[in-house]
Amino acid sequence: MRKSILILVLLVLTILPGLLMACNETASPFTVTDDLGREVIIEKPPESVVSLAPSITEILFALGLGDKVVGVTEHCDYPEAAKDKPKVGGYFATSLESILEQDPDLILTDGYDPVIEQIKERGIPMLVLQPTDISGILSDIKLVGDVMNVEGEALRLVDSLQQRMDDVVESTANVASRPTVFYEIDASDQTKPWTVGPGSFADALITLAGGQNILKEGGAYPQINLEKLLSGDPDIVVLGDYPYVTPEQVKGRTGVWQELPAVKDGRVYAISDPSLTSRPGPRIIDGLEELARIIHPELFPS
Repeated sequence: MRKSILILVLLVLTILPGLLMACNETASPFTVTDDLGREVIIEKPPESVVSLAPSITEILFALGLGDKVVGVTEHCDYPEAAKDKPKVGGYFATSLESILEQDPDLILTDGYDPVIEQIKERGIPMLVLQPTDISGILSDIKLVGDVMNVEGEALRLVDSLQQRMDDVVESTANVASRPTVFYEIDASDQTKPWTVGPGSFADALITLAGGQNILKEGGAYPQINLEKLLSGDPDIVVLGDYPYVTPEQVKGRTGVWQELPAVKDGRVYAISDPSLTSRPGPRIIDGLEELARIIHPELFPS
């Protein structure tokens, strides 16, 4: 009798790990809520994902999920490995046929893609990631981590990004002065340059980096006249349209531009990659750190 019980115990101990592993591998369906408040049922952790926005592609690769990405837009240019993924069209101009050819388990979009309604009709799980602030970016990273079953990686990434952001904010909290900034995003018409205002990521980053945007109103991406620029008298001009426009080219502009002390004194700087301050992905903190070095070089030496 004892021998039979011992054999039974050994048998259970042998089989139990396999049963537990099988249970873990068979995930139950769960529901998540995206940035539009849509509830989406995820039957199981996706094995194939199509990304319809460069920022989302960056999140996926940052979480080590590049092997599960089966389709991206032609504008998904970071990291380098993203360029080798099958293309499903341009940003804002994707092809439904190309998306369906990849047979994805999940589609991630920022909500501006023209084929979203058609995707909905086909019943393919789709999440909209459309953050409006830095906190929203970090929340979206966690959301992707939850959906893709890499919660640990997502939490580690978010904690690292949050710590880096906190370090910048702490360093600039008690600065004696907060330089005023004009952030140029397009000056094809030099008499009416486009800039950033409240509601844009770049505006938020300028504040976090210890600066002040000269624009306090007018929307996220206003176009202003040179009189407003001159009256704003920025301490610093930051080029978010580099490399198309260089500091040297701005210094060579005529008219009102030559009346700006920041231009006359050479306080014109370029963001090395404008996507750092405009793309709502993990590298937004890189953009913050770069802006901090421009605005407060005494605190953040290169």
